[in-house]
Amino acid sequence: MQYIGSPPKLKCKKSITRASDLGSRLWWTMTDKEIQHYYKVNDTNKINCHYTPLQHNYTLSVNTFGTEISFKLLFNQSIEIIPETEFIRVRCSDGQKQYFYEDYHFFALNKTNSKIILQEKSKDNVRRKELRNARGRHAIKDNSYMKNKTNMPGQQLSIMILGIDSVSHLNFLRHMKRTADFIRKHLNYVEFWGFNKVGDNTYPNLIPLLTGLASDELKLSCMRAKGMNYIDGCPFIWKRFKEAGYITAFLEDVAESSIFGVNPIFKYQPTDYYIRPITLEMEKKIQYYYSVNVNLCMGGRRTVDLVLEMVHKLMPFLQTENFFSLFWLLSMTQDLIYMPKLLDNDFVDLFERFQTSGIFNKTVVLLMSDHGLRWGSFRGTYQGMMEERQPLLVAIYPTWFKQKYAKAVYNLENNAKRLTTFYDVYATLLDLLNLDNLRPSTLQARSKEILESDVIPRGISLFLSVPETRTCENAGIAKQWCTCYQRTEMPTNDGQVQEAARYTVKLINEQLKSYPQCRVLYLNSILEAVMLTPHNTIIRDVNNDYGVDISLRLQTKPGLAVFESTVRIAGSKKKLASTISRLNLYESQSYCIKKSELKMYCYCHR
Repeated sequence: MQYIGSPPKLKCKKSITRASDLGSRLWWTMTDKEIQHYYKVNDTNKINCHYTPLQHNYTLSVNTFGTEISFKLLFNQSIEIIPETEFIRVRCSDGQKQYFYEDYHFFALNKTNSKIILQEKSKDNVRRKELRNARGRHAIKDNSYMKNKTNMPGQQLSIMILGIDSVSHLNFLRHMKRTADFIRKHLNYVEFWGFNKVGDNTYPNLIPLLTGLASDELKLSCMRAKGMNYIDGCPFIWKRFKEAGYITAFLEDVAESSIFGVNPIFKYQPTDYYIRPITLEMEKKIQYYYSVNVNLCMGGRRTVDLVLEMVHKLMPFLQTENFFSLFWLLSMTQDLIYMPKLLDNDFVDLFERFQTSGIFNKTVVLLMSDHGLRWGSFRGTYQGMMEERQPLLVAIYPTWFKQKYAKAVYNLENNAKRLTTFYDVYATLLDLLNLDNLRPSTLQARSKEILESDVIPRGISLFLSVPETRTCENAGIAKQWCTCYQRTEMPTNDGQVQEAARYTVKLINEQLKSYPQCRVLYLNSILEAVMLTPHNTIIRDVNNDYGVDISLRLQTKPGLAVFESTVRIAGSKKKLASTISRLNLYESQSYCIKKSELKMYCYCHR
């Protein structure tokens, strides 16, 4: 219980204005007395306000502002915003030159006829071949996707991926009890207890979910040009849904720390609904209440409300249109184990609205995370280490879906305690795009193909039976993240342990050698060492050399950074079995380096 605290009360500023949930109206939400109290404005008659439309110039990668439009409102009055305006900035002054109020708002425009351009569409056939080569033996047979274009609208399901960053399955049950109870009492669902992460942080876990590829395979397949930093041409799953006639949405509550924030990004708008342009502007101007790594407030709202507010605005379209949506919440939950509790009531409210509006009756919702908490004192425990590798995954589906596709749902339920990954979720999304794949005869033929295959596929639809004999190796899970292995403690003064620790520090220093502003790191101490071996009940891969895999927690100096690594030692050869993760915060230690992926390693000269 020493690690399970209570979240602080989060109180953001009150906002003078708000955007309507329906339509494009701007409301005045405060009385003169409230404005005088909260903003210290003596004479409210002198207040001058204006709103300015905001657009993103994707060619120049900059936001541009339109003409300022002045307005004056009283409490509970509203004005109509210029038609087809998606984002606005609102500023108010009290007769002086300095603004005392600034906020940003967004509106859910009707995009049922939107035609987001799918980049390099003419090269589709070439790219599909490249993707098969990148996947190699892990390829998923997904040619049935093209058949989906013949599906009638009544046969299509909407898909919603509702993500909460850094939440393990158990921490969800621990801190979002009302949400868990609502799901169990009122919805059709499957909880996945064997869901295992495949990478260190968000990016290498969500790339398999969204493309079916590992992050390094993505570079080979669609980022071959030297210095290329854009991923518009990559095979994201929403492109397939868009081609099948769906409306698409990709919303995150942060920009700089987003899924793609420190990785290759999109040059052009990837989905019909996309709020990153206004989120970037808000992070520059009106974010505050800094907590560990992120700001929890933006203007007159919690940062997390950027997504929750937009979801509410989208509900009329979610009720009636075929939708593929990815909603990802990071700000509230990334850093502290008890923070998901602050979202519990929000999710119950959201799910109640989904239920009464009929959204749950036409949508498969994947409530999920990317991994558990990655740093802090709890992460240093055995329980914390295991939870970090087992993110939340709950599949919620309509009642009629179980009745119509009984065998598929039977397999889904049967996989609840099988070893599963993000690659499997991607394969599942392909099936949801073409429901013909879920016919009993088709499922039987596909299951037979898996059983008779020499190699178990890396990605298996959760509507098929995942083999009990599956291993981390053939599921695409690196040794370091595998929760199936037996862990045997080793003395920290063991020769191989010392060798593995020095090798880890050497690799860190090699990454920093081009950055003289970073100090050379030295091994300070080895905190823990364990040998990883496959369970006796797990069938070993005959193609694997099975040297000694040593998982380490070590501390370096200067700076006392704590790192985790897994090193394979086979004879005189040493090899890093996965990435080197940092388990404590670097905070201001890395102020001198801008490269995000190296900040966790760099200790700057003072």
